[in-house]
Amino acid sequence: MSNMMVGPDDEGPSARLVILDLLSADGQATYSVADLIRAGAAFGIGSAGARTAITRLKAEQRLRQVARGLYAIGPEGEPLQHRILGWRTVSARRRDWNGEWLMAVAGPQERADRTVWRRTMRGLELEGFVEAETNLWVRPDNLVDAAVGVRERLAELDTASSLLVVAASGFDTIRRTRFHALWDGKVIAAGHERLRLALDRSRARLDGAEVRAAAAGTLTLGRQAVRRIVRDPLLPDEFCSPDALTGLIAAMDLYDQFGKAVWRRYLAT
Repeated sequence: MSNMMVGPDDEGPSARLVILDLLSADGQATYSVADLIRAGAAFGIGSAGARTAITRLKAEQRLRQVARGLYAIGPEGEPLQHRILGWRTVSARRRDWNGEWLMAVAGPQERADRTVWRRTMRGLELEGFVEAETNLWVRPDNLVDAAVGVRERLAELDTASSLLVVAASGFDTIRRTRFHALWDGKVIAAGHERLRLALDRSRARLDGAEVRAAAAGTLTLGRQAVRRIVRDPLLPDEFCSPDALTGLIAAMDLYDQFGKAVWRRYLAT
């Protein structure tokens, strides 16, 4: 069970995050109001809080009512949900790197609307861009669909329509060196490995545990793992070995199956 929308690690998830997690774990899933209330209960959230969250998410079109008392993910949640549900296949988006870069250029026009700018920053992060200079974000041009695909995915996330995204080459040696240093591949790989081990330990620990605690535990850790997977910058091998990401995805695949089985038991009790 997983979703990338997560608050600070030292806080329990809100009712809205729990509901979105549950709905985003399976793109075809629908849940009753009773299911959503019970999901919140796993985290100590009362029915009033869950019902309020359902009402607000429905108003925001992040939930849609498919029948009386039955809900699925809404149109405003679908682009991000599509990204989340694709976590198993993110590695397929990489290709060999030819040494060129993708650049995103933003200035006052893109920053004028704070809401749009927040979405733009989130979109750039999801696409693996890092701010290299004032108003300039870069990433290696090693994605299979290159600048065209990046622009399409950013548009799906309602980023600033005026944002310039282009492929670029011919940078001077100083900039190429500085761009390379924007990512620490060893740190990225080490973080993946720590989370992979945490998933394996959690699955062993929660197997046979009380079902409510197991449900809450799998959703919380699964969210962290999927968040990390979909935010991986998908760097070329020259920056970071892909093995750690591959291992994390494999561990999360097993954990996802385990978590879904736990949640089926929990919601049925």
